Amino acid sequence: MLGVGEIRNHSASLRSGARIILARQRIGGFEAQLPRYIRPMSAQEQTTAGNAVIETILRRRSIRGPYHDRPVPRGHVELVLASGLAAPSSKNAQPWRFHVLETVGLRTRIADAVDRSSGIEEYVPHDPRTGNPSPHWSSTVLESSAVLRTAAVAIAIENRGVFSGGRATLYAASHEALIGNLTAYGFETMGLGTALENMWLAANSLGIDAAFLGDLVIAEGEARTLLGIEGDLMGVLAMGYSLEGPAPKQAPPPVTQTDSPVVWH
Repeated sequence: MLGVGEIRNHSASLRSGARIILARQRIGGFEAQLPRYIRPMSAQEQTTAGNAVIETILRRRSIRGPYHDRPVPRGHVELVLASGLAAPSSKNAQPWRFHVLETVGLRTRIADAVDRSSGIEEYVPHDPRTGNPSPHWSSTVLESSAVLRTAAVAIAIENRGVFSGGRATLYAASHEALIGNLTAYGFETMGLGTALENMWLAANSLGIDAAFLGDLVIAEGEARTLLGIEGDLMGVLAMGYSLEGPAPKQAPPPVTQTDSPVVWH
């Protein structure tokens, strides 16, 4: 009998415009892909069929575990890191530093720090006009720490603050200085976002599931000490082999979508 964690769905295209959904079955030390069912390809799928890059991008999901205890090969982690380091950034400043959380003990210590943090229920986006927690969101801090505990490996992302000096500098800046520094901070986070996406897509292309855990920043103080971070902790990319398949893609929250996300001019 195969365990749930030993079956992972993949798809293969047919010239007839159909798509075979394959179940990758792992038996002992061997893997085989067996047909599960066939469905028609959508127009978008027919357009992107055969383009591995676009298919990986469109197939990407946040898969927050639980993860199998199977380790991610060191070579695959190095490829993921190389993809992150190859990301573009403003002025080629490369504001990132990546901290690889290889050991269970280290990931557990960070998760423990998250769990005992104060203000967990209020750790949601705040209304910038009032400074109060927004009623539109609920905390996922404890969910994120649970994901970190089961991850096979994780990468903490540090912003070195090459333009802005980081959050501490922004907090202390005068109003006049803050205006320009916020723009600079935005450039840093854009670069960090491209690096994150590069690593995520690289992981998925290697058959590794992943999720970004921004909530872990609630324990930034202890995490900085444990990891020797000098700048800002921006979050953690958790990776592993999920025991469950990806959930159906969800629409973004209506409160964030007031107009079309694409405007043609």
